[in-house]
Amino acid sequence: MPRKIKSIHGIYKKHGRDAFLEAARFYSDHVNPLSIDKTIDAMEARWYDGSCQKTEAEKMVEDYNNGLTLLNGGSQAMDDTGQAMEM
Repeated sequence: MPRKIKSIHGIYKKHGRDAFLEAARFYSDHVNPLSIDKTIDAMEARWYDGSCQKTEAEKMVEDYNNGLTLLNGGSQAMDDTGQAMEM
């Protein structure tokens, strides 16, 4: 069984800068293309849901561990965030 990623920083370390930033855009409108640290800080500080139960970072880690992000070939995350990029 594959090990679960515990943090958004772990996702970045595993997949690299460009792939991480591309995937993060599906979870946050505050992706900073010049700074991974600022992007991670912003995602950890902003609520993903209106009920303030989960941050953008927590949602991305949860979806990643469930195989639902762009990084693991999933597309469901893009559909249910409400922030999906126009293609």
